[in-house]
Amino acid sequence: MPRAGRTQFCANGVPMKSNKVLRGLSILVAAGLLASGCGTTRPDAVAGEPITRQPTRTYQVLKQDILINADLWDHEPKMLAAGLGFTGIIGVPGLDVDQPEESEQLAREAGGTWNIVECAEATLGNFTSAVTPLGVAATYGFPVIFSDGLPVEFTWPVRPSTLDPTDFVVILNTGERVTPQVCSIMPNADFNERAVAVLFGKFGNRISPDRTEAVYPVRVEVVEDATPLQLVGPGPSFVSAVGMGVDCPGSPYTDPDVPPEERGGPRLVGAKLSIMAAEGDGAPAFLNQPPNDGITLYGDQAQYRLRVFTSGGFSPDGVRGIYPTEFSRYFRLRAETASGPVLLTETGVDYLLDGHQVRVVGLAELGAVQTSYDDCYAEDQDNQIDIILAGDVEGMRLITEVEVPSVAPYSPLYNPGGPGNNPTPGVRYSAPSPPHQQKVLMAIDDPMTVTYIDPALEDLSGGLP
Repeated sequence: MPRAGRTQFCANGVPMKSNKVLRGLSILVAAGLLASGCGTTRPDAVAGEPITRQPTRTYQVLKQDILINADLWDHEPKMLAAGLGFTGIIGVPGLDVDQPEESEQLAREAGGTWNIVECAEATLGNFTSAVTPLGVAATYGFPVIFSDGLPVEFTWPVRPSTLDPTDFVVILNTGERVTPQVCSIMPNADFNERAVAVLFGKFGNRISPDRTEAVYPVRVEVVEDATPLQLVGPGPSFVSAVGMGVDCPGSPYTDPDVPPEERGGPRLVGAKLSIMAAEGDGAPAFLNQPPNDGITLYGDQAQYRLRVFTSGGFSPDGVRGIYPTEFSRYFRLRAETASGPVLLTETGVDYLLDGHQVRVVGLAELGAVQTSYDDCYAEDQDNQIDIILAGDVEGMRLITEVEVPSVAPYSPLYNPGGPGNNPTPGVRYSAPSPPHQQKVLMAIDDPMTVTYIDPALEDLSGGLP
């Protein structure tokens, strides 16, 4: 939460913290990106009023129906998980990496953090997970101000052209039913991902969930709108998501002293082991994302891919990206052999599972390959991480679980609402991950993927958009 005595509020509760914030909002209003008034975004300006202004062109590219080798996480279509990630840091006006002191103040006043960074060419994302309204507009269509993030995971990829904020209702513990302000497939933009819808809106506060003043989602549902949300399955086939829903796990702002298993931090919601394939591991060109698949990072060593599916971004502190070299810091694998369970804890070690060799090579689906990694490492911060494996196929079939121990000697993981390495004293950040494990779906014989490209799109022979 913002520090006491530093924040003023408009009538609608939007925090106004400095002249730079006011100037930033004025620019957005003048540009037509916000409705008049104190930080009200156009998507929810007036109930029932049609939105005639078009979303950003870059967002429209993300709405194109392009799925290539996209993962299915179950044989049946359903909503897999949903829950509040963090509050207040989506759409912070005035952030500018070239003005670090002023930007740090703005990020902290919004409830974000600002990392101490030791590297040569840092971007804004290396300092904070707070983003600007214009940054939101680029990939969500419209700007928002001081909003919250709520990812929704499905077992099948969404059909992007049908994805809109009006597809969802978020039910709070107060009984209020909230429609998101904006939503998008970002940051899960790779053509072989797209099973996540990330919602931005007003979904809760940072009060401990054991207090009566706490506000947080208890359920998310898909509702019918003018273009009902569809999921894409084998065939390809199209299935309406209307009526799907899940109960939420509660608030991510649990007290720091709760037992580790009661922490409200991010978790795995899926894990799938298949033969390594890089097909579809690319995003629309405007995102300028370098290849980060296992083959790019490890070459011929990348024989199998154990892709894990997360309930939110996984980060060491909420800001810094995970390095490809950090498997042993956060994960371990469990295999069931004839002589009992075996834990795979280290990279580069040849484990024998009933006489079959298995080796953990490293992590992928993070950022570009580098000779070394520092605070400037840029990773995609989406809901997929690949554990790259090598060895015998019969050994792979014995792997049953991915474990995230989250307690010493292992480190916990945070979503983008985490404290960073330099938190503001007195501010409550989203909690670390609890110790947990996720059963592995074996997809060696059937990779369980789907490809669909809208035939109405322009010829893509010259490269994907």
